[in-house]
Amino acid sequence: MKKYIALIFLLIAATVYFVFYDQDKALKFVPENTDILILVDMKKCTRQYISGILEHPSFVTRKGKTGGASVSLRDTGLKIPDFLQLFHLKGSPLSHWYTVFEINDEQKLFNYVKSQKFISIGNQTFKKDFVFLKISDGSCLIGTSDSAFKNISGSISSGKNDYRADAFIDGGTGSLSFISGPRTRNFSIDLNDHDIEIKNTFSEYPIDSVLNNLENKTAFLDAGLDAENSKRIALLFSMDFINTAGIEALQASANLKAVNDTIITYSYDDHFNEIEKKTIQKIVQPDYAIALHSANTEKVIRYFREKKWMNGRNEFTAIPFQPNKVVEKKNTIEIISVQNPVKLPAKPGINYIFVKNNPLLWSGWKTAPPAGKKMISQLEYLFYTNRNYEYYVRLQFKREKLPLILRL
Repeated sequence: MKKYIALIFLLIAATVYFVFYDQDKALKFVPENTDILILVDMKKCTRQYISGILEHPSFVTRKGKTGGASVSLRDTGLKIPDFLQLFHLKGSPLSHWYTVFEINDEQKLFNYVKSQKFISIGNQTFKKDFVFLKISDGSCLIGTSDSAFKNISGSISSGKNDYRADAFIDGGTGSLSFISGPRTRNFSIDLNDHDIEIKNTFSEYPIDSVLNNLENKTAFLDAGLDAENSKRIALLFSMDFINTAGIEALQASANLKAVNDTIITYSYDDHFNEIEKKTIQKIVQPDYAIALHSANTEKVIRYFREKKWMNGRNEFTAIPFQPNKVVEKKNTIEIISVQNPVKLPAKPGINYIFVKNNPLLWSGWKTAPPAGKKMISQLEYLFYTNRNYEYYVRLQFKREKLPLILRL
């Protein structure tokens, strides 16, 4: 009898291992020209999901009452990989991201595509909102664009890729990797109960104490950056001026508000008399203050005038919002919105960007999918900091009874 019991426990242990821990670490669906790769450890997510249900058994009952609106990957006819592979291709727009799945049941996938009202655009390719989907040779390509589908198919079928998951992910729920030739920079992604953390080797840093001060502020944006971090942010807006203008540090603070904007249009009546028509619409507008620290403020002002970013009335015209004024002080140039001046935060002595979620940001986003709207509505803030070559990002969500994995 004891032998049978031992055998049963051995079978259970083997089943648990193969279902929840054993993984195929070969990444078959990552093209050679990938420069950014996101991996998600699906089996670890499954373990976290089951652990969350065991700790909150009422979730099953609650989900049943709501009708279970979300669609599981298992319901689409796609094979769930051990590592979900989401990639960006070198030279493509930053908004273009792709992933590839093997197909378990092609008919089931076609049924899913039809039920979700995807529109066929030919060549086994379908589109819905910002999502493109192509069914080809037992695989399903999904992306925010279809421009690289042909190249991706060719790259994957060539079998030249020898990427393995353990070269990118090490114990986290996922990973974010920047690939440049033989050099790869990996960042772990950890899905916690109420936040998502993205970081590399970040240790012995008082992140929580810094956040305690920032969380109590009402500003939509607070930031304090040195020259190197300021340069990275400026490049995102195609403004490479930090080194040239001699800027050593940057501070910024901003609030958002909804204001009435009057639009005047003209039409003509039957007798060709001009009729003026006024339309009032709500627009989102920031109140802001930016401080640029430099040992040579005259050089900064001269650079702004040469680039025609600053006019004769001392207005910084490169910011396309409400009127502002440029104020030159000792070792500092401040750009401040005129109507509702904003007070700059005190220098914290660290590099950071803190962005608080604000409903005004997403008020005009009408085409967002329900899942995206739900996730954004639960987001409280985004926090970024770095020290030398250590980086840390936190997406903080509302603290609720259920862990984040049961809410996404």
